[in-house]
Amino acid sequence: MTSRLDSADKRIVLFSALALMLLTTLALLFAPGGQGGSVGFPSSYSPDPNGAKAAYTLLEEMGYQVARWANPPEDLPKISRNTLLIIAGPIIPSSAEEGRQLKQFVAGGGHLLITGMIGAAMIEAKSVVPAVAPPDEWQTFAAEVPAPLALHAPEISMQFPAHWAQLGAGQLRYYGSAQGATVTKLRVGKGEIIWWGADSPLTNSGITKSSNLALFLNCLGSPSQTRVLWDEYFHGVRAGFWQYVSRTPLPWGLLQLLILAAFVLITFGRRSGALRPLARPSCLSPLEFVETVGALYQRKGAAAGALEIAYARFRFLLARRLGIPSSATTADLVKSVRERPGWTIPGFAENMQQIESAVKLQKVRELQALAWVGELYDISRKLGLEG
Repeated sequence: MTSRLDSADKRIVLFSALALMLLTTLALLFAPGGQGGSVGFPSSYSPDPNGAKAAYTLLEEMGYQVARWANPPEDLPKISRNTLLIIAGPIIPSSAEEGRQLKQFVAGGGHLLITGMIGAAMIEAKSVVPAVAPPDEWQTFAAEVPAPLALHAPEISMQFPAHWAQLGAGQLRYYGSAQGATVTKLRVGKGEIIWWGADSPLTNSGITKSSNLALFLNCLGSPSQTRVLWDEYFHGVRAGFWQYVSRTPLPWGLLQLLILAAFVLITFGRRSGALRPLARPSCLSPLEFVETVGALYQRKGAAAGALEIAYARFRFLLARRLGIPSSATTADLVKSVRERPGWTIPGFAENMQQIESAVKLQKVRELQALAWVGELYDISRKLGLEG
């Protein structure tokens, strides 16, 4: 025996199918790609021209103790001497608490290599100005002081660098232009911060330009004495199982299954639930209310007030149907009704004038008021004003 779905069940099934198709489309459009894709920032996972997998692999081959860092700054080692944290091209700004924890890490003896405008904001640099050159243009900067940081690096190339305009006390400038420094170093407590105006010198496409590789290695120090942490936390990578799962299409799939299960339960409940008679609303309450209000008007002898209410509502509905302001005069209403094709109402103008006069004078007999209210109701029904 086959059962036919009623129209309500068909609508539920159709809506669930459409919702499933929509969620699938969104999952395909917005699901994050793999770590090796074109991410557009110096991730140690990315072989893209803007990635930094080449620099990370080079450090491994040179014998550095290098590891990716996907934890918040509060988990950085407390004893941070000989530990260098690289925050290259951060795309997620740090919170105030995270910025304080980064400074605490450096003050304890740690070293920080950080780049760009967002990096400057993370260390609370106040006088860093954004780049003004075209984004695709590479700029060359010559070494300004003979120092270990500029060893074997007479010039470097950067793409779209920011500039540190005004240096603080004890802050050293190594490369730059008239706009400000593009490579600078400052001490914080027992440690130091090295800031680059852009992350391009360590990217896959920029590490081989000019003396960029020499600059990068000079910032790191000796392989046997330096532990390098390559930050991926501010690239959006978060440690932990659920953080990993959140970057896969799995949550979208689970959401689709939950919605589908909800629609199945709703459909099953409608088909298999207990049968109950429809609740019929009582017709007594509205009639009792009408009778009570009518008795009050009758006891007070306020037939004119009841007529005024019915007349005001009629005027409002008529003006709305005619498309004229509700403040239109009675003459305008009568004229508009006469000009409307098919609206022929005998005695309409006289009745309107008499009702308006009675409302203004507030003097009308109950039988006459009842007759006029009935007349207004008949006209409303004839013209379809209640629809």
